[in-house]
Amino acid sequence: MIGVGTIVKWTVIAGIVSTMAYGLNRLYEYHLDQIDEAVNIARLAAAAETQQAVNARDALLKEEARKDREVMERALKIERAKSEDLRRQLLIDHDLDRLLQNKEVLVLNIVNKGTAEVLTELEEKTQ
Repeated sequence: MIGVGTIVKWTVIAGIVSTMAYGLNRLYEYHLDQIDEAVNIARLAAAAETQQAVNARDALLKEEARKDREVMERALKIERAKSEDLRRQLLIDHDLDRLLQNKEVLVLNIVNKGTAEVLTELEEKTQ
């Protein structure tokens, strides 16, 4: 027969083994949590590096776009000046008073036609 002392010993040993198994399980879970945390930190670091690269590229593209816009604005300014010069030259080269005196019927027909178109358009828009 097994004595009470033996039962107590085995109960204590079973408790110690159970406590050790629980402790080892907790230690293993802690280790897994540490690995997960390290992986998450590495992912965050990679994401931060990627974001920095994206921000740098964005800044570069914005600077290039600003330079391109300045070039286009300068070209537009030059073209507008050329257009204005041509318009002025057209008015200088064509003496409309002299043309009206020499070709009165032609000029009046053009003016009357333009006036009729404007009046028709005005009439349509006010109805």
